[in-house]
Amino acid sequence: MRYKIVYETLKKLCLKQLKEDGNIKGFSAEDIALKLDMHRSNVAREFGKLYKEGIIDKSDGRPVLYFIKDTEREEKVSGNTNISPEKPSIFDNIIGKDLSLKHPIALAKAAIVYPPRGLHTLIVGETGVGKSYFAKCMFKYALEVNIIKASSRFAIFNCADYANNPQLLVSHLFGVKKGAYTGANEDREGIIEKARDGILFLDEVHRLPPEGQEMLFTLIDEGKYMPLGSTKEIGINVMIICATTENIDSSLLKTFTRRIPVTISLPSLRERTSDERLNLIKAFFQEESKRIGKKIEVNEDALTAILNYECPNNIGELKSSIQIASAKAFLRSMFKNEAVKIQLEDFSNEVRAGLLLTKKIKGNNLKLNIRGNEEIADDGVEDKYSLSENIYEFIETRTENLKNRGLDEDTIKNKISNEVESFINNYLLSINNHQREDDIKRIVNNDLYNFLNSFMYLAEYRLKRKITKNTFLGLLIHIDTFLGRIRENRIIENPKIDEIRKKYSEEFKLAMILAEKLEEKYDVAVPMDEIGFITMFFAADVEEVNGRVGVIVAMHGNSTASSMAEVTNQLLNTNHALGFDMPLSMKPDTALEKIEELVKERNEGMGVILLVDMGSLKFFDKIIKNNTGIEVRAVDMATTATVIEAARKALMNTSLDEIVKSVDLESRFLGSFLEENIKPKKDVIITACSTGEGTAQKIKEIIYSKFDKEKYEVINLSIRDEQEFKKAVEDIRKDSKIVAIISAFNLNIEGIDYISMDKFFKDFMGENFEENIKDEMLIQNIKIVYKDYLELKQYDFIINSLVEIISTIKYVFEIHIDSEKLQGLLMHMGCLIQKLINKEETSTCKNLTIILSRNQDIFKYLQESLNNMEEKLDIRFSEDDLANIVEILINL
Repeated sequence: MRYKIVYETLKKLCLKQLKEDGNIKGFSAEDIALKLDMHRSNVAREFGKLYKEGIIDKSDGRPVLYFIKDTEREEKVSGNTNISPEKPSIFDNIIGKDLSLKHPIALAKAAIVYPPRGLHTLIVGETGVGKSYFAKCMFKYALEVNIIKASSRFAIFNCADYANNPQLLVSHLFGVKKGAYTGANEDREGIIEKARDGILFLDEVHRLPPEGQEMLFTLIDEGKYMPLGSTKEIGINVMIICATTENIDSSLLKTFTRRIPVTISLPSLRERTSDERLNLIKAFFQEESKRIGKKIEVNEDALTAILNYECPNNIGELKSSIQIASAKAFLRSMFKNEAVKIQLEDFSNEVRAGLLLTKKIKGNNLKLNIRGNEEIADDGVEDKYSLSENIYEFIETRTENLKNRGLDEDTIKNKISNEVESFINNYLLSINNHQREDDIKRIVNNDLYNFLNSFMYLAEYRLKRKITKNTFLGLLIHIDTFLGRIRENRIIENPKIDEIRKKYSEEFKLAMILAEKLEEKYDVAVPMDEIGFITMFFAADVEEVNGRVGVIVAMHGNSTASSMAEVTNQLLNTNHALGFDMPLSMKPDTALEKIEELVKERNEGMGVILLVDMGSLKFFDKIIKNNTGIEVRAVDMATTATVIEAARKALMNTSLDEIVKSVDLESRFLGSFLEENIKPKKDVIITACSTGEGTAQKIKEIIYSKFDKEKYEVINLSIRDEQEFKKAVEDIRKDSKIVAIISAFNLNIEGIDYISMDKFFKDFMGENFEENIKDEMLIQNIKIVYKDYLELKQYDFIINSLVEIISTIKYVFEIHIDSEKLQGLLMHMGCLIQKLINKEETSTCKNLTIILSRNQDIFKYLQESLNNMEEKLDIRFSEDDLANIVEILINL
């Protein structure tokens, strides 16, 4: 694009010469080279190209002088616009115009003024760098220099909206002729016509399918287009500017990109200078100051963090972070006639982590004081990242309403604070979910998406492996295409159908079930060839991760962390815990780099828990996750007991979330759980399980969290031998009053109240103890599977009963049950119930003897819990059936 810059410079100098001297003498290659700081030979080469193309002319003498052609036209333009290098333009207001955006702006200006009507342009850059804003600046610049008429428009067309509907794309882009299709009762102009003599902005151009890109060829090449249903081409003068976040070589046709001569690449925020970032921050706070009508002060820590933190979504995210912080700070100051003071706590954890990344900018002695009347250059941010301006109006109006109701300041603050947090959370959630919905839900209609998504639960159960999202999406698109093709009676033969049936027998059976459901739902006949194609999707290999959560201890000092890790490893007979000692002289960024390497080494695919003491270490998890993509969770104020608990859970293949929940700030009691020295005359509660340790001890801890130890003596007993248990109860009874026995099943001891496990957990933990296991989307999808695929008539009763039973088992027996295991359990039990109802043979359990001897408490509880279901459905679960369920629960 160098020749465009050369031409632009020559043109400006020639027009200036014409204005000052009355004629144009021209300029040598040496003159332009000095002006642009380029080599003379490079300028001469570009002049040669421009001369051959007839764009400029040259003198015959020595030195050769070059000048623009068609001076009358250029003089007219010059007279109207007074173009000169010194004239201010819209681009002069952009932060970074003389630094990181200097070259993009030069290209943009050259593209606009290039005769006869500018050059089509492609703007590339990451999300949030300001592509839409930059395109608008190009339009305003074209107005400033009179390249386009004042009445011309900047028409925006988002290609993503019509990516998968070519007819809709044609009608909206090119317009429709009356009678083109049923319902087209009048002519309707398209976006292109609205952009006549102006600029057409094609946002997210990478979302245009190849056929959509080809539709624009005639418009780009010849300046003509044809409305849908018309037979006549219409001539038009329009400049096209496209924008994309993607790699143009892989997302756009080469025949399309060749027709767009100018490509402008906008830098990401991390590629811009520190001064630019500081000026952007000032500009954003300036906007907020104007909105709220108050001075804004930003303290040193907050400024350091916002200057240095990583912004994945670039300037757009930076702006929204500042808006959210300003809203929180405004809430604190709304009752006071003082400046809005931005503190570090007003920002998210991701922003606060910027305090650790002080390599770029030191925040020492930096402080911002922003007033609403200061003039700061424009920021160039796309509107979709802006937090609603109504947030401040909402706060003030809501405050006034609550005041009128007689509420005091503290109550008003608390109430509005919660409402503002909800508003902000919804706003952030909408940004995070936008891309996922954009990428998936646009592919096909929601009905087919939901139908196939539900079927995946049955597929994963039948195939005993996970179906990847790529496989799901591929099959989704394939079935959508098939449904369209079958209605047009276009069937494709599958030449390997017999081979597929033999090689992938299980996948073929599953494809047969899906075909049957497709026939029922969409009233189509699915041929055997198509079933073969579906089988091939299900046959895709899936690599599963079977690792454990890594455990890293990081502490200040020379040996604290390594000592904790050593004690843990000795007690648990493992080497899973790893210690990292951080001497007080070590800088945080050095420690971060070293710990990040340890996380990479220790990650087995399930994430890493980082147990720390205090200070900057507690912020490392978010930073490491951003840098590596590995899920890392930090827990501060860790003790040796905390490390032992985390390592123990990790060795049991517990998930990262569950480990973090179980590791609190208190030391865990890890010694013997057997109670001795029973005190006489005290009220006693007996907790019972198969060993007298695990479940019983957990119940004991919960009781003591609610009641003082002086009120009840809680004794743990084993019920492996029922006679021994009853004898122990009678011995305790001699000296104490037994208030109740809490157990998984009723031992029917006269005179002592029995409290079941599920009743105990509901009474002590509230009804919410089930909510942690209730993934609503998962439950809804499983219900569809039960109803439509397993054809269980009482599917609501079955799934509600199973969720309650599994929820109780999760807490009573302290078994880790995540969404994946819950899905497996519900699918297994649903298919088992279907077989029992149909009187079909069920599988035997190879480990029946082991389960009955080691896990009798879980087995008996499950057996009793399913009694109601057996009676209602008129089925009976065998010992093998129950043992198979227990086997899934305990991962035997």
